[in-house]
Amino acid sequence: MPDRTHRYQVSLLWTGNGEHDGASRQAHHQRSYELHCTGRPVIDGSAAPAFRGDSQKWNPEKLLLGALCADHQLWFIHLCTAMGIGILSYADHAEGILEEFDDGSFSFTQVILRPHAALSTAHDVKQVIDLHHDAAMRSCIARSVRFPVTCEPRVTSAQ
Repeated sequence: MPDRTHRYQVSLLWTGNGEHDGASRQAHHQRSYELHCTGRPVIDGSAAPAFRGDSQKWNPEKLLLGALCADHQLWFIHLCTAMGIGILSYADHAEGILEEFDDGSFSFTQVILRPHAALSTAHDVKQVIDLHHDAAMRSCIARSVRFPVTCEPRVTSAQ
């Protein structure tokens, strides 16, 4: 039986200590970093602007939303292809709700995916929407988080 365990590796390099020696004060500590993965472009990251980060860089919150969107899309397209359903286009506009707690910590309490798929041929829209729910149940990223990931899909079918 083949090994069914998959491992992924990413390296993070903090790049925010350029002007300050040791970042001893929170207000001065820079929040920039780089994510590295062999054979892939570097991702420039920072904290979200609300947390004194660089608005021009990816932040962990948006990376998480992106991972949820991408995993859902990959499963949805796979399920459609398996059923012979052609997709002309696909887009998703996700929203995450991040709440702050009394102790100063934060947690996502919900993510809403809002995918829109345009079909290349006429199909039962309800059947295709049900594939979104199947995709949501199979998404390893959505299954790995402890907050609800809901899906509000839209499907347009060719006439």
